Amino acid sequence: MSYLVLARKWRPKGFDDLVGQAPIMRILTNAITQGKIAHAYIFSGPRGVGKTSSARILAKALNCTGGPTPTPCGACASCLSIADGSSVDVIEIDGASNNSVDDIRDLRERVKYAPSSGRYKVYIIDEVHMLSGSAFNALLKTLEEPPPHVIFVLATTEMKKIPATVLSRCQHMPFRRISSNEIRQRLKHISDAEGIIISPPALGLVARAADGSMRDSLTILDQISSFSAEISEQDVKNLLGITDFGLLAATAQALITGDRAALLDTVNHLTEQGTDIRAFTRELVQFFRDLLVASVVKKPEEVLDLGEDELRAVKDLTALAGEDQLTLMLSEIMKTEADIRFASSPRLALEMALIKASFLSVMKPVKEVLDRLAGLQGDASPAPRQKKTTTHPIAAPAPEVVTTVRQERPAPAAVEQWETASAGVQEMADAASAGVSDPSPAEVQEEKTFPPAAAPPSGTEGNLAASWDHLLSTVAPPLASKLSQTHYELKGDELFLTLNGGHAVFEDSLQENAKEIQHTLAAAYGQKLRIKIGTAPKRAGKKKSDLKETVMQEPLIKEALELFDGRIVDVTSVETENISNNGGDNV
Repeated sequence: MSYLVLARKWRPKGFDDLVGQAPIMRILTNAITQGKIAHAYIFSGPRGVGKTSSARILAKALNCTGGPTPTPCGACASCLSIADGSSVDVIEIDGASNNSVDDIRDLRERVKYAPSSGRYKVYIIDEVHMLSGSAFNALLKTLEEPPPHVIFVLATTEMKKIPATVLSRCQHMPFRRISSNEIRQRLKHISDAEGIIISPPALGLVARAADGSMRDSLTILDQISSFSAEISEQDVKNLLGITDFGLLAATAQALITGDRAALLDTVNHLTEQGTDIRAFTRELVQFFRDLLVASVVKKPEEVLDLGEDELRAVKDLTALAGEDQLTLMLSEIMKTEADIRFASSPRLALEMALIKASFLSVMKPVKEVLDRLAGLQGDASPAPRQKKTTTHPIAAPAPEVVTTVRQERPAPAAVEQWETASAGVQEMADAASAGVSDPSPAEVQEEKTFPPAAAPPSGTEGNLAASWDHLLSTVAPPLASKLSQTHYELKGDELFLTLNGGHAVFEDSLQENAKEIQHTLAAAYGQKLRIKIGTAPKRAGKKKSDLKETVMQEPLIKEALELFDGRIVDVTSVETENISNNGGDNV
């Protein structure tokens, strides 16, 4: 007797043997038990998940000698003839080769005749989506109102090609892919029964390579059983061309850390080994999917079909990258898979794609960069004054070239809300005017003296505006430029200098020169004024949801998103009020 392949030998003989389709089997068994058998069914789903086998089991259950029963005996003449394909009451039709109107007309004539030995005539039309539009239309009337002794079972792998008029006349049973764990358990049972020695890791590789198809897994098992008497994990990798997990992990680590030299070495190694670049890219996509899942879920061992060592390696990699980075990398590699499929040089396409994805390791979200800049601006403090070790004059540095633009600024709403200068600066100014030295014994700094101020023009005494203009024309240009960006307001003997928005970066420099400002201004105004330096409170911006909606309406933004296939991650408000030619309030 000729050899019978495992996929045929272990074809399910009853509803109990079907794996991974429990909901559908429950519906069919209950329908048979309750006598609610539909006149037409559609079995849809991927290849190798049990559609045709379920149709044959249904035919057995209806025509079994002891039936209709959900548990056909498998030993009577009817069951045996259905199993070997010789039953005249169960007609299997290939929809790909019998797809014309004439074929359907012939079927319509034959359905009128009663079954020869069983209770029902069962028509199983495989790959029914291959029927032409005219053939479907010719089948509609018979499919809707067949004779009471006829049952139609339509099987298809492409449900979207079935016309809605046909679907509405049938009960739809969607078959799903079988999980790797269920396939592995079934393969273990079959290999033990057949005397095939295979290691558990090798069984796991076969189950994953089957991609949810039980028939594919049995075909692979049949093939590798001829390859080796004792099948190991490496045998399965060599036979199926599966990339080693360690190589995938090393590639992922190089992408996350931005090691481009290692990425090029990996591609070179794949080429020298003769590895299929397209297959490697598909496995890399699956690997990054596992990394993303492991970074999101709390218990990845319950979701991912990986061993202990593999799970440990995955957790180590997820500690190096966040969810956002893994998501962007997975998106880039998925695009690469499509590009490599049609590339004339898959190696070059893979190299360029991996290098491009590696740059994501150094990129930061715009919001994070802005937050860091804001933190650095808020945490900045004046540099400590260095002690003078010599009485010789020190050459001043070359002045900065700054274009000073005067602009009238509205007074802040409430002076009480802005941040004042540190108390230490004011105390130093008061102590200097009173001739009192710094009391700290640890660090005694030499008192800084200023040359006599230039004689102010007449009319400045008691006139703050004229004294302020004299101050700007007297001090060094860099300091005058920074002072021109402040709003000044006199409260008694205190002069408040307020910086708006982006000009807050000048606060430290102004605090360091507070004594010079006070000395020069006092000479012009004719009265000593206490200088208070601070920043204005931030204005409340629009809600981000409103801002994002407004931005999305901009034609330029829409064009940029379409051109670069991008998306808006975050929107930050940038106020346009009070912006001067020197950088404005939002530098």
